[in-house]
Amino acid sequence: MRLHVMALNHRWNKLMLRAPHLIAALLITALSPAALAQKSSGHMDLDDLSSVYGAQLAAFRVMISKTDVICPQQTGLFRIAPNGLVTDIEVLLWLVPELPRSDGKIVKGMDLSPVPAPDDFTYRRRLAMESCRIDVDISEQQKQDGEWMPLLSLERPNAPSSRKNDDPPAMSPTLEAFDRHMRATEHAGNLLQGRSGTFKSVVGFEGAKDCFNAVATYRIDQLGVTLLFPAGPEGELNRFFIERVDSDADHSTLYLSRGSCRVGFTISASILRDGVWIPLPIAPPRPQPSRDTGPPFGGYADPTPAESLANKAKMEELERRMNGNPR
Repeated sequence: MRLHVMALNHRWNKLMLRAPHLIAALLITALSPAALAQKSSGHMDLDDLSSVYGAQLAAFRVMISKTDVICPQQTGLFRIAPNGLVTDIEVLLWLVPELPRSDGKIVKGMDLSPVPAPDDFTYRRRLAMESCRIDVDISEQQKQDGEWMPLLSLERPNAPSSRKNDDPPAMSPTLEAFDRHMRATEHAGNLLQGRSGTFKSVVGFEGAKDCFNAVATYRIDQLGVTLLFPAGPEGELNRFFIERVDSDADHSTLYLSRGSCRVGFTISASILRDGVWIPLPIAPPRPQPSRDTGPPFGGYADPTPAESLANKAKMEELERRMNGNPR
């Protein structure tokens, strides 16, 4: 019996020594899309939007549920580079935004302070106001043996320095280039009306390579997050596969992929109720088009009676046009 107990203790000690490695392996496996068994709720290949019809605009939106709370608003640009860097340029349209609440009070200010990411594989981009905040979590993956494997964010707290101490510092812009940049808006005048400036940040991931070139403007507002991609241009810009994965009721991810590189933008929102931040669900998907639900695009599920009447009118108009009987 004593020998049996000693053998069990020996096995337990060996298991404990391997525990960190096992936990790391399980974490990576759990974060892989195959392990999560996430189901795509929609997909499109922008490479199929050829230039036959000229320049086009591909718009993709993740909507959040309706709320009477005032949520933040912002416009900007995302860029994905072939080396895997993700650039975010925010347009600061207000220094101190003032928005009316339903009770007539004025909400001032929007918090853009950095916030901790949920894990080492994610960079969190948060917009927050008094009682509403919207998170955009950026992640990147590389395909290995047919599976998408998450890459560590270079912005995580324990990330190693991206440059060795004995490496020379990056070349700074020349004085002439800096002066030209400063003088670019010298005579802009009213071209800058209502603009407060821009803020730029760049996010990288360990092991990123063989990525693609993508540029999109984005809009964050009361409805959620919208990405707008110029489609069908010449060259390699914005030629990727995009799909949406709704992992649960409160999170939805737009995955952009090409070859062995995939970039994810996970959208979620929360509101403050009685001093506690609670998740604001992602808006439910549209049901099949009918006279009650209207066309299969835009809006929320479960329309109100007034929306149902408007939807019926839209569907009747579409039917008339399809039958060649416009008004």
